[in-house]
Amino acid sequence: MRSSFQLLAVMAVVAGLTLASCGGEESPTGNGATGDENAATKPKPKGSSLLKVGDKLFNLPSPLETAMLIEEVGGDFYEDMLNPNTDATQYSVKTMQAMNLGVYGADLGYCLIYNQSQKAFRLLATTKKLGTELGISPALYGDLIKRFEGNMENKDSLLIFVSELNRLSDEYLKENESEDVSAMILYGGWLESLYFMTSLSSTLDSPELRDRVGEQKNTIENLIGLISQQNGDGSFDVLLGELNDLKTSFAKVGSTYEWVEAETNPEEMVTVIKSKSAVTLDDALLKEIADKIAILRTRIISTTAS
Repeated sequence: MRSSFQLLAVMAVVAGLTLASCGGEESPTGNGATGDENAATKPKPKGSSLLKVGDKLFNLPSPLETAMLIEEVGGDFYEDMLNPNTDATQYSVKTMQAMNLGVYGADLGYCLIYNQSQKAFRLLATTKKLGTELGISPALYGDLIKRFEGNMENKDSLLIFVSELNRLSDEYLKENESEDVSAMILYGGWLESLYFMTSLSSTLDSPELRDRVGEQKNTIENLIGLISQQNGDGSFDVLLGELNDLKTSFAKVGSTYEWVEAETNPEEMVTVIKSKSAVTLDDALLKEIADKIAILRTRIISTTAS
């Protein structure tokens, strides 16, 4: 039986870097061009991805886009924000393995954006170990790791490498029933990216970064829905309880939306979204959210929990 996930590329690196997109962006303004002529030279991941699970669609952000945003707003690279546990064998329970596969993937994306290629290569080896433990064929990694090693100083080539890994992962998951594992990988990647943003927001005065944190008010609804789809046996009850607690904090984030009719250029097949949205997130609420994220992240990466 083929996986009910469609266009969901969630092998180790891909889950933490970029997700296959089958829909538009949620940015205030955007380009709806259907062409992908730039994809072969310099991939530009979407801010979010639409994932179809069964008969429902879920919208989740791309951790690679988060890493790019951090760089764009002037954030520095901090190695101590990465998962300090580099020995994948410390995670022995499938759920913890999957979550940390997402965590390591987000870490890898963060390293790539900041040209930390040696650290990225070590993280790739770590994700290979975890992915193999979870049943992802090691053959998917072989040739791609060699290509990665041969282009470690070329960021654009490494991002193209990610796109190729994305494609192969998608093909693999379509042949395997791994929805519960996929959901946990996505959760780990999302939480690690949010950990980066909230940690840096406390010292980096960036409205863009603060807005991206606030926008997760909508994302957490989608994530809870995605995980609930895989909770038939109640194995994710505790996690869903934790996410619902986090949701209560995000519910305090103010939001506004101004609808403006989109502009379409039929000749160029381009639609420009003119509507605008904004969030309001004060320092106290940001700290409340950051504290909860830090606790959840510690539980994921803790080897005693596995």
